[in-house]
This record gives sequence, structure tokens and C-alpha cells, in this order.
Amino acid sequence: MSERGVTNPDSLRKFVPFQSLDQHQLILLASQVRVEVLPAGTALFSYGDIDSQEFFLGYGALELKASDGGTRTIDGEDSAAQRQISRLRPRQYTATTVRDTQVYIIDADTLEQLETEQGKQSNSEMEAFFIDQHTDPREAERQEMLAQFRSAVKHNTFILPSLPEVALKVRKVLEDPNANAEKIATLVNADPAIAAKLIRAANSSIYHGVAQCDTTRNAIVRLGLSNTRQLVVSFAIRDLFESKYPVLKTLMGEAWAHSVEVASISFVISRMTKGLAFSDEELLLAGLLHNVGVIAVLAFVENKPALIENDEKLRSVIEQLQAEAGATILEHWKFPSEFVQVAREVSDWARDPKSSADMCDIVQVAKLQSYMRHRKPLPVRMDQVPAFHKLPLGELTPELTIQILDDAKSMISETKSLFVV
Repeated sequence: MSERGVTNPDSLRKFVPFQSLDQHQLILLASQVRVEVLPAGTALFSYGDIDSQEFFLGYGALELKASDGGTRTIDGEDSAAQRQISRLRPRQYTATTVRDTQVYIIDADTLEQLETEQGKQSNSEMEAFFIDQHTDPREAERQEMLAQFRSAVKHNTFILPSLPEVALKVRKVLEDPNANAEKIATLVNADPAIAAKLIRAANSSIYHGVAQCDTTRNAIVRLGLSNTRQLVVSFAIRDLFESKYPVLKTLMGEAWAHSVEVASISFVISRMTKGLAFSDEELLLAGLLHNVGVIAVLAFVENKPALIENDEKLRSVIEQLQAEAGATILEHWKFPSEFVQVAREVSDWARDPKSSADMCDIVQVAKLQSYMRHRKPLPVRMDQVPAFHKLPLGELTPELTIQILDDAKSMISETKSLFVV
């Protein structure tokens, strides 16, 4: 079935190139668009074609097949369906409908003229929108999702989660040189759960408390203002790993448990390592924040029901976006650059920016240790990671580091217990 012109011009606003058009422009454009509903198995174009039409996906699904046999499927609710399909010429894919599918067809010259008139995006920004910049469909998908996420952040089409209020207030007060335990205690006591965790921390063997602390103020005095700041932020982060959607709630819980594990091991490694430029509590917080991007990614996909219902696809999107999303959210929260670097580079196992161990190196080793402790497959052998060789603990083998952390089991367990709800 084919029809010339679009009955409802506003339906074109689904597509990125048309979202900035005013109503008059949209009506004019709609008259030049052809809409077709095609049965499953219909080829739109083939690899190597040089044609003069641009295709947009309304509903249904398309399979894109590259010359090397790699395939990917685009559903009408995917973010890829917000842009034209396979723009480069010659075509980099063969596109075939998977089921009954609605497509919007527009002359390529018309679209090019429209983009020239708009002039609102640089060529590099526009290129980032196209899914066929890479012949590997998986890399094309990753680039496409990154472009979609960046665009959403830039244009405020979804809201980045905010740092909990108590953490913001404590951080702000500690910028005052006249800050003291009394002031901090007053702020912390507004959140009884965090106050209780601070007291528990101060009374733990980690801080070698002799007499029991029974007030928030006494706990802060024992911990020190700097350590208190790091711990308050760490405890406050827990509340962000939540979602109203059961599927996302499960993923948040998994991410939080892994964060606590990596944070605890980072803390222990820091205590065992001399000469680091960061405190134990800063390494604890860095470990806790290393995959904070999951929070931003799941906030980003909350309005994408088709994605939420596809567990495999959803986990793939998290993997693709969490480094960029983590760096974005920590910059949004105005965290120091070292923390941002951890979120962005913690899974870059070949990173080697300098000879001495930095914050990201410690968290990388902690992340690998968490995999080993739970007998999960390692993404890379630990002794092949530059970060591993920078820890000033002597000549180590992976087996020896396991032994060291096994000896520190009780401290890891006690550190993890600080985050029990």
C-alpha cells in the first residue's frame, strides 16, 4: 500500500532531521513524502546501490545485512528509527523488512536541501547520527546509541539524576574553612539512615575505635571531615540505584552489588598500598562510582518500553553507554576529573597514562579481583593489564594477589557491611 503525502505532518517529528521545523515547513515537507506499508521480505535497497531515496522507519522492523554477513535489526521503536536508514552511497547494507513495515520515503536532494537550509548542525554532528559510518553493525549500533544519548543530554530530553541533597549540602559546607563537626552533624542528622551508617563506620574495626561513638558528631570527629565527606557521598549514592520499573530495578540492584564489591576491594588495596596520592575513602568512593553510568543509562531508556522488555538488548545498551554516561553524570555532579576518568576509562584495560598508579588503576585491579573472587570470566588476564604492574606491593602474580585479598577477607566483608540498607 502506498500513499503520497503524509496525512498527519506532526508524525514526521519522530525523525531527528525534522524536529526543528516549524509547522509551516512541516506541512510543506509532508506533501513531498511517500508512505508505504511493505510486507515481510521486501528489499528496500541492496549493498552497493547508488539510489536517490532516503528511507525512514515508521513501524515494523528492518534487517540490515553488511557485506561481511553481519546483521542487525532495527525496530520502529528503536532510537535508530529516528533517523534515515543507511545514508551513505554506495549503500553499506542490504535492507529487508522483517514483518509488515511502514516506511517514509523522501527524495535525497530534498532532504539535503532541507539540512542545508537548517544549518544548525555541523557536518561532524550530522555524521554521528548515521548508522552506517562503520561496516561492523555492532560498532555502528554503539556509535548510534552514543549519538542519541549525547543528543538527549544536550537538548535536555531526559533528566540526569541529581546527587542526593544531603551529599550536596555536606560537600558545600566542607568548602567553608570554618566548617566543623557540629555543622556537619546537623546536616547529616537530617538523613537518619546516613547518620546511622556514619556511626557504624566510626565504630567498626576499620577505624580502630576504642570507645563506642553514640552520636553523629563524635563519629565525624573520629573519622575526620575529609573522610566524612567521602563516606556521606558514598552512602547517599545508594538511593540512586532504584527504579519504579521491576526490570530496571533488578539491573540497578545488580549494578549496586557490583559497585559495593569493587569499592570494598579498592578500599582494601588502598590500605595495603603505600605512596598513593588518594585517601582510602576516595578510593572507596571511586570504586562505588565506577559504573554509576548505569543510573544515567537506565534513566535514558525509561521511556523506551520495547527496549526495557528485551533483556539482552538492554544489557547491550548499558555496556555500550555506561562509560560515556558515567563520565557525563559525574561532570554534571561536578566531581573532580580523577573520578570522571575512572568512569570513562575503567574498562579500557590497555590504558597506561603514566608510570605511577592512579585512581583508575586501583579500581581496574579491584574490578578484575571482583570477577576472580566470584569465578567470573575475566575480560583480560590480570598480568596483562598495565595497572596491575603499577601497584607498589612488590613482584606480584595474579595468584599472589588473590592470596593477599583472601587474607583481607574480613576487612572486605566489614567494608561491604557499611553499605547494608
